[in-house]
Amino acid sequence: MPNQINKNLLITLFFVWTLFCFQCKETVNPADKAPNLNTIPSFKGEWVLEWENGTHALSFDPETPKVLFDGKEGMELDMDSVGIRIRAYDEESVKGYFLYSDIKPKSWIGTWENRVVRLFRRDALQ
Repeated sequence: MPNQINKNLLITLFFVWTLFCFQCKETVNPADKAPNLNTIPSFKGEWVLEWENGTHALSFDPETPKVLFDGKEGMELDMDSVGIRIRAYDEESVKGYFLYSDIKPKSWIGTWENRVVRLFRRDALQ
């Protein structure tokens, strides 16, 4: 009888362990994957953000994660399937979010610190 209990216990533990191993696989959400740069409008270059009675220069290069804010480093660019997130290196919260579908040749509407804002291409202002 004790051998039968040990055998059933081992089978049960093996079954639980097997289920645990298969459930712990990390899957990638397709929405988190950046699209091919050829399939989205180009946003590379300098943009102007009008924010709190002032203007700020943002420089994007989708091939690098760096964003220059007023010519200084300190922010990074994260791309997902629908837009870009801009956040400071030392913060987890997102400063800005802009959808690919909202980009126009000379402007781009998005959010900056929970407010709707518009970016303007630097060359469109000249």
